[in-house]
Amino acid sequence: MGRRRSSDHHLPQRVYRSRGSFFYVAPTGQWHALGKEWDREAKNKWLELTTGQAVQGTVAELLDAFLKHAEAQVRAGKRSAKTHEGNELEVKTLKLVFGHMDYGKVTRKHVAGFLRQRTDRDGKPAPVRANREAALLSSAYAWGMGEPQFTITENPCYGVRRNTESPRTRYLQTVELQRFGRGYAPRWLRCYILLKRLTGLRQGDMLKLGRANDTGRGLEVATGKTGKVLRFRWTRSLRIAVDAILALKRPVPSLYFFTSRHGTQLSAYGFKSAWQRAMNAYEAAGNERFWEHDIRGKTGSDASSDARAQELLGHATQATTKRSYRRAPANVRPFK
Repeated sequence: MGRRRSSDHHLPQRVYRSRGSFFYVAPTGQWHALGKEWDREAKNKWLELTTGQAVQGTVAELLDAFLKHAEAQVRAGKRSAKTHEGNELEVKTLKLVFGHMDYGKVTRKHVAGFLRQRTDRDGKPAPVRANREAALLSSAYAWGMGEPQFTITENPCYGVRRNTESPRTRYLQTVELQRFGRGYAPRWLRCYILLKRLTGLRQGDMLKLGRANDTGRGLEVATGKTGKVLRFRWTRSLRIAVDAILALKRPVPSLYFFTSRHGTQLSAYGFKSAWQRAMNAYEAAGNERFWEHDIRGKTGSDASSDARAQELLGHATQATTKRSYRRAPANVRPFK
């Protein structure tokens, strides 16, 4: 039960006016701002918070429908499961900000304000995260314009300038990778690191690898992001890495290289949990954290040339490779 009110008896249970605004107080005690007026938008937000269902005609309804569409794409192999997991988290933030609004009333100013004001849990600016969330909102609107159940005629994200992003510059030293692998990573994760170091494959492609990719001509991979097929020809190092993976002790036989305890393909969530456990222990010992993606960056950085890095990473252009994956200091001959 919410606390007994002394005024505003027309308001629903757990909705209160405080300091000129309306709030819904959840059973957990958390206060949710509804707005300065008890209008349609405030009522929609209250309904969503209390019922868990998106109100018809709101951005929340559009986002829920888009997520269902994206789930179907994942099942059809047209969308990365890892990307979808990230989208589900991004939708939660978008719903808090835009969910209660009529999808036809969101303007460029609303989106620009979100990009400018988005912060993380600690109150620090989160410009890159805001860019990703705005991109998802734009995708939902673009999809909704082609769906008969939505009367969307304009995408409010079009023409809004995104926040400036700087490419990640963290260059992972070989000694760091060795220290992490030998001292903190379980055996299967050490095998994963070795194979990723050799191939530079994205995490989603790594987790899909299995015996079917192990061919007489090399390790053949159809990359999920671009659809491009890469064949890593056998070398002594690559053969040793793959044989070590095939020799891993597993509770259940599996066709996949990296598996759950049930023998199914290891999910992005499962991998993230294992990686974070090992990385937390590594950091607690006084080491500097790094990302799983930094291994791909190291492979690109340590390649003999821009062209070789592009070939390894499967990029369409060298510009992408040079901008984000050539992180090692450049070797420059002195003047004299």
